[in-house]
Formats: sequence, C-alpha cells, structure tokens
Amino acid sequence: MAKTGKDGKVRFGLIGCGEIAMQSLQALKLHPEVCQVSAVQDVNEPLAKDTGEKTGAAVFTDPAKLLERDDVDAVVISTPHFLHAPLTIQAAQAGKHVACEKPIACTLEQADQMIAACKSASVLLTVNYILRYDAPQKKAADLIAQGAIGKVIRFQAHVAADKPESYWSGGYTGRNKSDWRQSKEKSGGGVLIMNLIHDIDRIHKIAGLAPARLYAEYDTHSTPVEVEDNISVTVRYTNGAIGSIDAMSCARGKESFGNRIYGTDGQIELGWPLRVFTTRDVPGLKKNEWNTLELPGKAWGPEPRGEFFERFARAILKGDTACDISGEEARASLAFCLAAYESADKRAPVEF
Repeated sequence: MAKTGKDGKVRFGLIGCGEIAMQSLQALKLHPEVCQVSAVQDVNEPLAKDTGEKTGAAVFTDPAKLLERDDVDAVVISTPHFLHAPLTIQAAQAGKHVACEKPIACTLEQADQMIAACKSASVLLTVNYILRYDAPQKKAADLIAQGAIGKVIRFQAHVAADKPESYWSGGYTGRNKSDWRQSKEKSGGGVLIMNLIHDIDRIHKIAGLAPARLYAEYDTHSTPVEVEDNISVTVRYTNGAIGSIDAMSCARGKESFGNRIYGTDGQIELGWPLRVFTTRDVPGLKKNEWNTLELPGKAWGPEPRGEFFERFARAILKGDTACDISGEEARASLAFCLAAYESADKRAPVEF
C-alpha cells in the first residue's frame, strides 16, 4: 500500500524540472496546507539544482534515487511524452502515487501498462487536464446539467497558434533544450495531442459526449518537424451530436476562435468571459439574448492547476481509491487523438 502523507500533507517529488514543471511548482505552492515538495529530479543537473534552490528540496539526477526516498509520497511527472510510461511504472513499483502531465502516453499500449501498474501497486494515477478546473469550465458544466441549452448537438474547438521555431527545440521559455517535440515517436503527435487534447478532454467531460466515428485530415505545412502543424477532425457522437475540431500551430496572426457548445435550446462560448444564450427560463440568465458572465481568475492562470494538485493530495490523504481524473479517462482522450491520426493516414473514417 502506498504512503498517504505525513502531518496532513502529501510530499511530492518532481520528476522533470523543465518548463511545465515550473508551472506545477507554482501551483503546488498555492496549497501549502496539503502539498509539499520534498525532492526534485532531472537528468539535466543544472535544471535539477535550480529547482532545488527554488524549493529547498533534495536534488537528484537519477529518478530511482528520488523514488527510494521515504519522504516522497507522490510524484509529478513532467517529462517528454515518451518517458511518461516507464517513469509511471517505475514510480508505481516504488509505491508512489502519480500525477502525470498530458497526454498520458504516446500509445494505448503504454497507457494500459501505466494503468495496470498503478492498480497493481494500489496507487492513484491522474493526468493533469487542468482546464477541467477553470471557472468557465465549471460554470458551463453546471449550466449544461441544469438543461440551460437543452440537448447538446454540436461543439466546435478551434486553436490557431503560431509556435516560434525555438519552441520545437526548447519550448516556449527555452528552459530545457531538447528535440523531443519534433519527433512523432517521442511526442505522439503535434498540435492535436500537445494542445487540443485539453479541449477534447474538457468538452467531452462537461457535455457527456462519447465519440462513435471520426474523420480527420492533417499535414505539416510550414514547420520543419515530423508532427502535424495543421489538423481538422469531424466527429459523430453516440448521442447524435457532431463535433468539429480545427487546430494549427503555424497560424500567422494567431486569433483562435475558441470553444463553443451548441444545444437544442442555446449555446455556450467557453472563454473569459463566459457567454451564454438560452431560450429557456434559467435563474440568473436573461432569456433569448446573450448573457456575458464575468468569472474569477484568468485564462491559463495558476489556480486551476493548483486545484488539480489540491484535490489529488486530498484524495491521497483520505485514502481514496479513485481521483477526479482517472487514467482511464486520460486514455480515452489519447485514443481520440490516435484515432484522428489513423483516420488521416488511412484517408478513411475510424469507428470507435
């Protein structure tokens, strides 16, 4: 049985100290009542030492050494995608709970191995889909549950990013130099699996959608990498709804249109602020006109990531056998992305 924390706190070990780990570190600091960083590790020794100085935690370059420690109850895996599976399995075998960055893995076989290893070791596995915790997401979920827009019949997700050339060798901040983002084997894919998977996860969750069939087209138009920089996916869901997903990482001028969920009686524009149109009588909303709802926080602020870690820590401390975002749910989002790639490669629809 895994450790369950000490003195009311879960002691985290950070595996990977690059760009995304710094965001997780900031988020963990928001909840010192239940979260504590006790150890950090990165194969890049200067990065590991820098993170150790920021946290006062023990520093390692070998993940096995971190996993041996009694003062590590759970790990946060913030490494290149292809390392998620071996490190999760290694952590589970050491009796540590696992919070892994998205996507859960590069292949379904890897995801299944991770889920099985954590179940066998009786440790929790979760994947960091932080958009589930932002204010528009939670409000939209409540409105859909109330029936504010009726039956969900369509959604649109649109991202138009313009990733600089430096991103592909060092991320947005250049904190850690690596070519893994350029490789399909190491990353699993491009803009869909790296970015739009967040939108796929949250919209499927709040709208209760399960894919039945999809068709996709993708290409690499203007980026010197193996993965796609332009993709379009059309989806039919088991409830009859239709989905349209469009993403680019080479959109000069950017300007994403964001996410919209359409129902038989209205629609929701997910954003800051949240916008809602309804033909129904809903408390707090004006009927038959657009409502603009100002919500706390900001897009991609640290609070949703902080809530993710807080809730994960409390699940560990309570000895829960499940957490908010399960490995199985994360696997489903991965399966969606891989089905889109398969469809484009085959030039044919893929059934679920």
